[in-house]
Amino acid sequence: MLHAAQLLPYLPVSLRIVEQTLDELCASDRVEKTTCNGFNSYIFKESIDRTPHHFSLVNCVYSNDALDDHTFSAVSPQVRATIESELANLSQSAPWPAEAVKEHELIYLINNLPAPVTTSNIAGHSRLPFKNVEIHLEQLKQHKAIDNIEGQIAWELPPLRYPKAAYLRNSTFIRKFPGAIKEELEVRLIKALSSALLVLLACAILAATARIPFPFLFIGGLLIATIIAFRIFKAAPKPIPEIK
Repeated sequence: MLHAAQLLPYLPVSLRIVEQTLDELCASDRVEKTTCNGFNSYIFKESIDRTPHHFSLVNCVYSNDALDDHTFSAVSPQVRATIESELANLSQSAPWPAEAVKEHELIYLINNLPAPVTTSNIAGHSRLPFKNVEIHLEQLKQHKAIDNIEGQIAWELPPLRYPKAAYLRNSTFIRKFPGAIKEELEVRLIKALSSALLVLLACAILAATARIPFPFLFIGGLLIATIIAFRIFKAAPKPIPEIK
C-alpha cells in the first residue's frame, strides 16, 4: 500500500503530479486505487502477500547507482538533476510550483510538530496567514492526503518521515520558480500597502491636530510610506520557525 504523500519527501513535485502518475499505473490490473483510513491508497497487488520491510534505499531506483545515506532520496544526484530540469520546463505550462510549495510546507509541519497538530499550531509555524492555512489544509483533506483525527481538531498523515534536511532541499528548489511564491508576495503586497496607508493617515491626523502645514507632512509621509512599503515587499522570505 502506497499513499501519494509518502513520496513528497523524495521528490520536489506537487501532489497532483504524484497522483496523476500513480493513477496512470491503475490502468494496469496490478495496481488498484482505494481509500484506507481516510487516505487515498494505491495497492500493488503483487506485494500483498509479501513480508513488509523497512523502506531504506541503497541504490537509485532509476540508474541503480549507489545512494548517499544522507540524501533521503530515491534517485541519484545525476538523475535528480535531470528530473529537476524537466520540472523547470513543465513549470512554464503548469502551475505545479504554487501547489507544491504549500503542500510540502504543510505536510512537513504536520509530520514534525508535536501532537496534537492543530490548525493553530501549523499556522504558527507556516509562512502563510491563518486563513490561507485553513483553506489549504481543507484542500489537502479533500484530496485525501491528510485527515482529521477522529474526535479531535487535529491533523494526521499516513505513515511517513519528512526530515528537515529533505524539506529544505525540496523547498529551495520549488521556490526558485516565481509561481511558487506568488501567494506569499500577494500577502506581502497587502501588508506593504496597508502600512503605507496608515502612515499617510497618521500624517493627515497630525496636520489637522498639530496645525503643521499639510504639504510638508504629506511629502515627508509619502517618503516614509514608500520606504516602509518597499522594505516590507522586498524583505527576505520568512523562514519557518524551529520546531521544538
